[in-house]
Amino acid sequence: MSTADWSLMIHLVAASHGTDNPQGRQAVNLIREQLTALVEAQAPGTYTVHEAYVDVQEPSLPQVLQGLPSGATAVLVPLLLSPGYHTEHDMRQAAASASHLTTAIARALGPSAALAKLQRQRLEEAGWDGYDDIAMAAAGSSRADGREAVLYQAEVFSTLLSRRVPYGFVADIEPTIEQAWESNQAEYISTYLLARGYFHNKLTKAYQGTEKAVVAEPLVLPGEAASAAVIASVALERANEALAALSA
Repeated sequence: MSTADWSLMIHLVAASHGTDNPQGRQAVNLIREQLTALVEAQAPGTYTVHEAYVDVQEPSLPQVLQGLPSGATAVLVPLLLSPGYHTEHDMRQAAASASHLTTAIARALGPSAALAKLQRQRLEEAGWDGYDDIAMAAAGSSRADGREAVLYQAEVFSTLLSRRVPYGFVADIEPTIEQAWESNQAEYISTYLLARGYFHNKLTKAYQGTEKAVVAEPLVLPGEAASAAVIASVALERANEALAALSA
């Protein structure tokens, strides 16, 4: 492909947090693969998907943006469940620094009914029978908008299950997951995390080997294309929203 052709494509920069966990890395790579397959099926030759990270891994988001051709359109697509410092600071700063591009920043993946359905699937796989009490665990954010997004996801999840699901954070931010668990002595914990990594390890260590609760798996598992495709579909929806706003 010529440089001219590459500059005419829409560049979807799928930016995740980054992790040292090999299984977490595999899961996120699979999401990008599914996103690539999705855009190629829907609009061949229109989009190209790029790998980028806001922390831990390389290539960094600024590096990827600086490598794109002048005049190109780039949509920063957060592979992150909620807004927070990375979406509202890191991504905005990277976009502002890439003055040679036309940029748009998509919304975070959540809240989303599609994500809630994946949460329910993971609970059922863990043995939930539809009756036992549940608490929902999320990573946590220092920003109010990030915490509110988790609240809204808990409401979406509660509506899907026709029951109240208390939520809490794995990070040392209130409400904590322990406080959420104590509110209903939940038998199961829904893991509202994208993939295995630091927060999933911390969560499982807190409950594994105890009789307090069964911890469900995160939304995407390595090698599982179906769940990765769900996330990719939500990510593309967010990207298209951002593109529509850019051209409005």
